Amino acid sequence: MDLNEATWMVRSLDESVSSLLLTEDNQVLAGGWDGRLVCWDQEGTLRWSAQTNDRINSIACNGATVVVASGLHVVALDWETGEQQWSKALEGSADEVCWWQGDIMAISSVYDIEHNDFIESAVWRFSERGDELWVERMDERPWVMVEVDETLYAGLGRPKCGLLDISAAPPFPHSPPPTSSPTTCGTGGRNRGLFGQTDGTVVTHKGDVISTETGSVEHLTCMVSGFVATTDEGHAVGRTPSGEECWTSKGHPVSAQVEAMVDQGASMLWLARNDGVDSTLEVWATDKGGCLASGKFSRIRSMSGHPERAAIGCEDGTVVVWERELLQRRLSADQTEPSTSLNERESALQAKLRALRG
Repeated sequence: MDLNEATWMVRSLDESVSSLLLTEDNQVLAGGWDGRLVCWDQEGTLRWSAQTNDRINSIACNGATVVVASGLHVVALDWETGEQQWSKALEGSADEVCWWQGDIMAISSVYDIEHNDFIESAVWRFSERGDELWVERMDERPWVMVEVDETLYAGLGRPKCGLLDISAAPPFPHSPPPTSSPTTCGTGGRNRGLFGQTDGTVVTHKGDVISTETGSVEHLTCMVSGFVATTDEGHAVGRTPSGEECWTSKGHPVSAQVEAMVDQGASMLWLARNDGVDSTLEVWATDKGGCLASGKFSRIRSMSGHPERAAIGCEDGTVVVWERELLQRRLSADQTEPSTSLNERESALQAKLRALRG
């Protein structure tokens, strides 16, 4: 089935989408490469639009305040109106933000063009009012923040690698990696955290190796049962909770993937593959490995999803949302139509054969 024929909402940010958040109550927050932030409500009506400092790399919301990583700043806005409450400059680019225990956690990094590497990074903690509670500078870049069992972990690059427990003020407890390779990505599951490494290793937050992929792990997604790991060469592998391979899919490099919606008791994987200036979006039934639907879109930069809806943000500014019940009706109709057409062709053929015999 073509996903373009089953969309629930299509909107435009009027600039390339760099970050996207689908809230639990089905509202959509989209951030752009030029710093625009827009909120649409559950029905797709524009609630508000705001302008921030620069490209929005990350969005987090606690129901009262929206906080974004915008260029070199962390910016907080009122959830109801979009009015800016405060802005704090970090040292280097603001890479990621999240809410933690009522406060705001942020990651920043400084990139040196001459060295072609990150030369300094930091983890920051702010109160909801914007007060800086502490900052910890380090040589390693934290590539991802993942919450597991009331603990917040940061996955590190070189030289330390491994995980930092950044739940409380520094000094942070450090867990070295099992294979001494840098962390590239991570995800929080229902009862554990998973982290991917450059050598293809997928490890739990406790340091147990659960699988080894055929390339550097670029994306990890926990499903209802098991997880999906995707490498830098576009090799996607669905695995059981213990790491056994269930299905694989190879293709163009993957720009984003997310778990969204449920089909017959199993969650679905939404996976975007870059194909020139466009992207192919695929929806996989992860319990069977079958591709249920796909569609062509402008290059997909960001995705977000939960059990009821899925959303993508594209380079041409398009924001597309799918709704579970509508998508499942279209999938059911698509599965019925081919069999009906086939029955008609078989009946026509049988009629011709009877006529020839007569």
